[in-house]
Order: sequence, then C-alpha cells, then structure tokens
Amino acid sequence: MLIGESRVERLVVHRVGNQARGEALQLSERASEVDDGVSSLILSGYLRGVVSDKKKHQFFHESDLNLNEIYHYTRQFFRGELDFLALSQRIAKHLYARSQHPNISAGDLFVILFAGLSDGDRELRALGVFKSEVRDDFLSVVEAGAVFDIRHASGINPRLIDKGALILENGPLVYAVDRGGQQAKFWLDDFLKAMRVPDASSSSRMVASVVEQLSEEIADPLEQARFKDEFLAVCETEEEMSAGQVSSIAEKFVGKEQVSQAFDNAAEAYGFALDDEARLPAQSMAKRLEKSLSKYGIGHGISVLLPSGITLKNIQSINDGEGEMTLTLKLHKRD
Repeated sequence: MLIGESRVERLVVHRVGNQARGEALQLSERASEVDDGVSSLILSGYLRGVVSDKKKHQFFHESDLNLNEIYHYTRQFFRGELDFLALSQRIAKHLYARSQHPNISAGDLFVILFAGLSDGDRELRALGVFKSEVRDDFLSVVEAGAVFDIRHASGINPRLIDKGALILENGPLVYAVDRGGQQAKFWLDDFLKAMRVPDASSSSRMVASVVEQLSEEIADPLEQARFKDEFLAVCETEEEMSAGQVSSIAEKFVGKEQVSQAFDNAAEAYGFALDDEARLPAQSMAKRLEKSLSKYGIGHGISVLLPSGITLKNIQSINDGEGEMTLTLKLHKRD
C-alpha cells in the first residue's frame, strides 16, 4: 500500500464511553476543521502507524460478510449511500454498543477519510477509525514580552495509536492495530470482527510454535527424537511443506485430537487459522526451530542441547544402588 501522496479529506471526532460503567456516548454534529499542521500529524502518525503487512486483516462474519456492521457501513459510504457524518455516528454507536467489558477505557474516536492512497495501479480512498484512550502530559513554553513561562497541557499523541483501523474501499481488507493486545481483544474480535491475513513469516512462526508444543508433549525421549528427525528431514529436502504434512508427522507420535488442539491454540494466539493445504517455507521453519529441536529430554528431569546435525539414537541408564546413576547416550550424525 502506497501512502506517500495521501491526504486528509474529512475528520469527525466523537467521545465514546464505557456503557457498562454508565459513561455516555457523545456524538459530534459536524465534521472538524483540519489545518495543515493537524493533517501532517495525522498522516505521519495515525496513517503510517497502521499501514503494515504485519497489521493486515480481513473482515469476516460467521454467516454473511454483509452482516459485519463496520464492513456494511463502510460499503454504504463508498457506494455513496451514506454521508460521512452519518457513517461516523454509526461507527461510534457500534463501538459504544460493544464497549461492555469493565476494562475497556473511554476515549475519543476519530473517523477520518483519506484520499490519494494507491495499490500500485490506481488511486484509492480509505477510512481511518482510531480510538485514543491515553492522554499524554506536555509542557509548553509561553512567551509574554520578555518573560517565558511554563504551562502544563494534556493531549493526544498521534504517534502512539491505542486502537486503529484503516478500511480500504476496494474489498474486505483492513489494516488494524490494538496496543492493548490480549487485554482488549474486543477491538478486533467484537468491534471490527477481523481476522489477521497470514503471510509466509507469520504462518511459519505459527506452525513452528505448534511443532515446539507437540515436541514437548512427547514423553519418551527416543520417540521425541524420532519426531524431530522426521520433521527436519522434510524441512531439509523440500522447499515447502504443508500444514497437513506437519499434522501427519505429529499424529504418528501423539493423538490426532492433541494435534488439532495444538493448532487451535496457535490459531487463537496468532489470530488466524491455516487449512491443511497452506504452504509453508520449510527451511525457514527448520532454521527458526534449530535451537529448540536440538534440545532433548533424556529423563530424570535432565535435558541436553546437542549440536546442529546430531540426533539422539539411544539412552542407557544404570543405577548403582548407592544414589549414583550413569547415563550413556548414543548419538548419530544426520546425513
């Protein structure tokens, strides 16, 4: 997404409280005046702060995408069926209705119409929706004749986004960020109803976390070593592997339900799910897992870290009956 020629066309600010705490929703009755200084701060702070491939999401709904409120309202606006002020008020009302959890803070909601963005082929408009929950303290210097005084001021830092979304006019794609993370997932899950769009990097990180989790759940050290060897063998001989291949390998060592649960846990943590055919960069995953897959539990609460390319083939344990024990490890160098 190219934003170098972007500009602020219109802006409305509403104040959204927490309905569960009895706080009010205050709707503005007109758009705000935006001068060059404000526009520059919004473009360099809010817009640049939300446009990133790592923040790319897609609107969804369990039955029909058009039932997703934010997607529906913004489509109406881009089709010319809803004016900008009415759109911003509907978005604010929807956010207020979803602000039910006691941990959700009140804040100022900015709804901004951007123009001049580009996907490389054509110019695009986009709607920015940003909620500012934290006010920063500032010191300002006031000049009065030959005297300079210090004054305290409180305001919004546009370079520190609490919650934000940039909704493009040409489809269900939305860039979204929530600085509250796991504590306030309502912004993504309830308000926007948006799921992260997986890329090669995030997909490989997710599956790598699944492999690490399943490896730790294999109690037998030699079975754990076999699992790691089989997984790494695929990574070293193929450029790509599928999520289904990872599942098939793992199911030889742990139950199918255990594998399914590990993928479900990862999907919850990463904000997206992968189907069995999803292609993953095999060598990238092997490199990411190099250190964790080199660690082997050998029983008795003991783990060893083996050099890269060395695998565990056998363990012999001898207890002398006097409180001492000898462990003999048979190692093998991978081809």
